[in-house]
Amino acid sequence: MDIYAGINDDKQSPAGDEAAFDVELDIQGDPGSGFRTKNDPRPEHQWHRDDITQRKGAIGVKCNMTDIIHGKLSDASDDEYITLIVLLFRFDVRNNSRRIARADITVNFSGKDEEDPYSRPEIYDISFNDVFSLVKKSQSESITQGISGTASVTAAQVAELSGSLKWEKTTSREIDSYTTVIGNTYRRGFEFGGDNQVNWILKENEEFQSGIPVAFRAGILLKRGDEMPFKCDVKIDLKADIRSRLESFFGSSKPKDDSVLFNPKVKVSARKLGAVDPQQLDTNNLGKFDLESVSDITFLRVYDGAVKAKK
Repeated sequence: MDIYAGINDDKQSPAGDEAAFDVELDIQGDPGSGFRTKNDPRPEHQWHRDDITQRKGAIGVKCNMTDIIHGKLSDASDDEYITLIVLLFRFDVRNNSRRIARADITVNFSGKDEEDPYSRPEIYDISFNDVFSLVKKSQSESITQGISGTASVTAAQVAELSGSLKWEKTTSREIDSYTTVIGNTYRRGFEFGGDNQVNWILKENEEFQSGIPVAFRAGILLKRGDEMPFKCDVKIDLKADIRSRLESFFGSSKPKDDSVLFNPKVKVSARKLGAVDPQQLDTNNLGKFDLESVSDITFLRVYDGAVKAKK
């Protein structure tokens, strides 16, 4: 079944474009997709899967792990390890009348033994770890305030004066609005220890209803106490405009995509979409890696040189 079934491109929603709703991305898949992204069954290829998740329809969503690098926290530490992960998210709206109003991205890490709190990695740092306002847009607004009434004067019941009094004041102001990115880390599933979950929220400019960015790339630094395998689960929840409603069913609370498996002892092959500059990389001092160098947000891609003159 297509998770985007039931869309009518020609029929307007009675609620208008302002109406929106939530949808879990990992409920269903496209025909032939097997409904989820699985790990390679071959033992030597099951680690560090780069294709995290993908769904295609009126709204296409994809997540790739462009970089995965294991190393040491610092030169001074022999028993503290760190892993750099870079994720690239794509949000492709295939119809100009469609938009994604919000994306809620959750990346949850756990150890090989999910019940063992000491086997899980901890979040050391992430890209966009704050509230960021992007792409400022302004609009003018005029406000008029006033009163009106009637005054009358009577003198010996001979003369009467009646008139209308009106007072108005107009104030103009500029209103700024932004697209917003919110990043934070949390501890989930455990009562103590460091944070093991990353959450990013992309929110459209609500005044202009311009949708979220088409691409979002962010890095995660994970602190590890050993060289044992660990895993993560990525979940993407969308809030789409009402005309892009998705027909979905909620038959299970478990993630449909396989967990991404990591093994620090296994060599990681080069990635086609790699964002890390090798000259900035010191695997023996990976805790100092600058996450700003891999952080990126794209609103619009323009192909330069597409306009040509024929002679």
